[in-house]
Amino acid sequence: MEVIRGIGFLLRTPGWGTPSPVIGNLQVDEDARSFHIGYEACFGGAGNGVLAKIDFTAHAEGHIEATADIRADVPFSTNRTGFVILHPLLGFAGREAEVEHASGQHERLTIPLHISPGQPVFDIRAIAHRPHAGLCVSTRFAGDVFEMEDHRNWSDASFKIYSRPIGLPYPYLLEPGVPVAQSVTIEITDDGTGGIVEDPVSTPPPHGQLLPDYALPLDRLDDVTEALRFADVLAEVKPARLLLRYDTARGDTIASAEGLADLMSRTGASLEVQAVLGGVDDAAARRALEELARAFRQAGIAVAAITAFAKTDEQSFQPGEARPPHLSEAQLAAALAAAFPESRRGGGTPAFFTEFNRKRPNPAVAEYLAFATTPVVHAADDASVLETLQSLPHILHSARALSGAHPLAIGPVGIGARLNPYGRAPVDNAPEERIGMAARDPRQRGLFAAAWHVGYFAQIAPWGIERFSFGAPTGAFGLIASRQAHARDGWDHWPDGAVYPLYHVARWIAHAAGGAVISAGIDGSLAHVRWEKDGRRAALLANLRPEPMVFDLAGETSSGHLLDERSFEVAALDRTAFDTPREFAGAVRIGGYGVLHLVGGDAR
Repeated sequence: MEVIRGIGFLLRTPGWGTPSPVIGNLQVDEDARSFHIGYEACFGGAGNGVLAKIDFTAHAEGHIEATADIRADVPFSTNRTGFVILHPLLGFAGREAEVEHASGQHERLTIPLHISPGQPVFDIRAIAHRPHAGLCVSTRFAGDVFEMEDHRNWSDASFKIYSRPIGLPYPYLLEPGVPVAQSVTIEITDDGTGGIVEDPVSTPPPHGQLLPDYALPLDRLDDVTEALRFADVLAEVKPARLLLRYDTARGDTIASAEGLADLMSRTGASLEVQAVLGGVDDAAARRALEELARAFRQAGIAVAAITAFAKTDEQSFQPGEARPPHLSEAQLAAALAAAFPESRRGGGTPAFFTEFNRKRPNPAVAEYLAFATTPVVHAADDASVLETLQSLPHILHSARALSGAHPLAIGPVGIGARLNPYGRAPVDNAPEERIGMAARDPRQRGLFAAAWHVGYFAQIAPWGIERFSFGAPTGAFGLIASRQAHARDGWDHWPDGAVYPLYHVARWIAHAAGGAVISAGIDGSLAHVRWEKDGRRAALLANLRPEPMVFDLAGETSSGHLLDERSFEVAALDRTAFDTPREFAGAVRIGGYGVLHLVGGDAR
């Protein structure tokens, strides 16, 4: 049973980047009853950064201790430096905890089930929780004042306890000659009673929910030119919508929408628009939306759905924190109604669920509500990215409570950050390291992204989501490979027009839209969605681990497609290879991060 998800030492830069340290003097000692790990973590250049000497000691009796000695070589600017402790969702969310505050007071409270927009617990010296009767996990902190953050806001599947309260000014300086010491001690006691921890969030059972429309994102109007190069390839995906982000605050203009009209015609997609408006002038906002509507009308485009947001809503603010002057939801809704009276008009946030939860939408002024997520806000290793899928039922449980009966639209999502609500811009991660808040992520081009997106689809399918948006025509989030300004390991020797694995996933998900959900979710390392459409059953399954797995068709025979390491190259270079399904029966081997698409048969 998982009782602590992780203990780590992190340094966060201004802008909330999480640089990887250089590890030195690593020592590991282990026997049957204990282990000790010691190392030095160097952030920044030697003699010009921060050196942390870290020790972990653990004993089988249920004792874990972590200590850190932190020293700066020069005045070093940081948003946060120290230990971070992650508690898992199961056995913690919605359960009672006992808190000893740094002030000396003791408190018994319930960890929130609905996602807290801010810090659910402040001023922590120690916290104890009981995943089930008889099992107690007590965590004690020293060296700073700690507090808790509900990491589910960012789709991390954890509650985070960290030091330096967010209410203090940041960034701050680590000063040379002023060492900082921290420690974390965990005591685990178990009387042997045993028990099972159930997921506190109940996923809706199948009752006729329909699978969402797939929307292909256009992050800016300029993307249309590149998309038209591959319009015939995109047409095979059959996206229900194109999702255009139009941001006047970054200088977007629209003299002509004829290229967009052409792309819509060639793909058969309708148009959804996310308009982001700068300034506080209500009249200027109305003019901007009227000019946009005029350009669409002149191009013969009927806008199916549109949202409008203030530019400041891309940024994150703590609950209760003063926001800069900005256009209100009511002003934006009125401007949309005037400029786009025949379109469905939505609300929500142009950013992540965090901002949806912190500036809660007013459903009375919208017909649907939208938000996005990214899995690389706090950590970007493979395990952490996959763990974000665990948080999605919690996010939807909370989003439903905020939206009432309004439809929810999710995305664009992807492995990588399209925007950074917590800093000036996403991290430029050349040469494409896997790091937090990166503008692009190399996994987006691989099987990993294909499996992760199927996992995402499996988690949201039971919730009756209206629209699911991911990918892009080309570029960092692209479905189609094309030459970029940066090197693309393993792809630059292949021709433009080859397709990434995510292309096939987008195609299968797009074709599934409107199907009635039979079952969906993640069981162990298998993500699965089963549905019925036009009298036929189909399924989409993904292996969420790097090793192969075997899926048993239980004696049934089915046809479909298998996308894994053995079909990777042919799938990239000949997208028509998946036009003709092959027969599957009995035990089917699915390679690491492979995806199996089945049509017909029972597909249980």
